[in-house]
Amino acid sequence: MNRLLYLAVVLVLAVAPVQADMISGPFTTGTPIPATLTDWGGIMLPESLSFPMFNSALGTLTEVDVYLSGDLDTVVTVHNSSLESSTGHAATHLLMTVQDGGSNLVAPELDMTSPSYYYSLAPGETQSSGTLTKHLTDTESYTAAGVLAEFNGPGTIVLPAWTFTETAVYNTGGNTDGSQVTHAALTGTVTYHYNPIPEPSTLALLGVGAVGLFGWLWRRR
Repeated sequence: MNRLLYLAVVLVLAVAPVQADMISGPFTTGTPIPATLTDWGGIMLPESLSFPMFNSALGTLTEVDVYLSGDLDTVVTVHNSSLESSTGHAATHLLMTVQDGGSNLVAPELDMTSPSYYYSLAPGETQSSGTLTKHLTDTESYTAAGVLAEFNGPGTIVLPAWTFTETAVYNTGGNTDGSQVTHAALTGTVTYHYNPIPEPSTLALLGVGAVGLFGWLWRRR
């Protein structure tokens, strides 16, 4: 009898539907941030990205992938305030970060530095670089319960975005200082991985098969 029951369990599990990890999306942000003067959340208000949340009627959410794509354009200005000449190079460093309302994300960020502007300044001279550009992407994947809960449900989720911008100057001779005017743009996508809910017809067939199997075992007794 024990061997027959063991066989029944094995056969029922064998005909059970296998739930594949399906993919919903990707969903492009509904509010891409165009080229906007930095610093967001510093001297400027924070910007934000928004995405449609996962439809829980599809199944159980198991993973959220967040993809960011950012651009900077910057003009660096260098001034030599000394009585001797100065040579060197300067660049703009930009850090772009997004975060969820509950601070559950291991903050996805874009950490980029513009191409260097090389200069040679006479005493008292000021030079500007012209526009320097940089593009960068980043993808982060999340399975933590707090993240899945925030992305799960009707409506949209809003991810505030911040920037930090600074000028790096490396010089020989003179006494130089640098400044920059920088614009940043940001967009992104989210992709949801989930285990689908079995279709009712599949569950019905499974139930019929199990009843028939146990009926056969009972007759065997």
